[in-house]
Amino acid sequence: MFYSMITAVQQENRISDAQYVKMGSEIGTPIMTEGDKQDNSSGLNQQALLLDLLKRSREGDTLAMEAIYERYKQPIFNLVYRYTYDTAVAEDLLQDIFLKIFTSLKDLQKDEAFTGWLYRIAINTSYSYLRSRKSSVHRTIPLNDVEGMINDKTSDSPQKILKKPLEDAIQSLPPRSKSIFILHDVQGFKHEEISRILGCAVGTSKSQLFKARMKIRKHLENKQIL
Repeated sequence: MFYSMITAVQQENRISDAQYVKMGSEIGTPIMTEGDKQDNSSGLNQQALLLDLLKRSREGDTLAMEAIYERYKQPIFNLVYRYTYDTAVAEDLLQDIFLKIFTSLKDLQKDEAFTGWLYRIAINTSYSYLRSRKSSVHRTIPLNDVEGMINDKTSDSPQKILKKPLEDAIQSLPPRSKSIFILHDVQGFKHEEISRILGCAVGTSKSQLFKARMKIRKHLENKQIL
């Protein structure tokens, strides 16, 4: 049951193949369809397209910037929302993140590292927001805000009943463990990618993920969900 609950959370962040086709800016990212994972040549083409978009963005090409934004906005929004649990705040932070990205693009030394750089900025921006909120007012984020986005509030489906304590368990994780859990189990990054994004060893990523899963399991057991 525990892993079926994790899978349910993962489904919220998965972009369908149809959506990929619909987007005119199909560029490389760790979050890929199964077809992308099996087609290395396609991945290389997407990486080349990303590098071209970054070059054009530095030159002030707004269409290239828009293509990058459209390709990354959903996974970055999903990531930020997992920290804030507030749709309006996540949307505002999303704009701040991409503003930082495009104004600081000249400082990126290796374009191949763009995705990890983008995610680091997103995570740091999320933590900066949380620190500012904590210093001004201490409050518990209501899980009802989460349920309003994940499911219809009028529905009492088993998935809704299970997701609420799972979201609560994720929210209770320490910062580093939470980041690794979200990146790995929710958004599908590999440990090697997480190590580059967070600047930690692969072994640290693996051990923190293990600890995060155990804490979540214990939390759900205490709630008599498992």
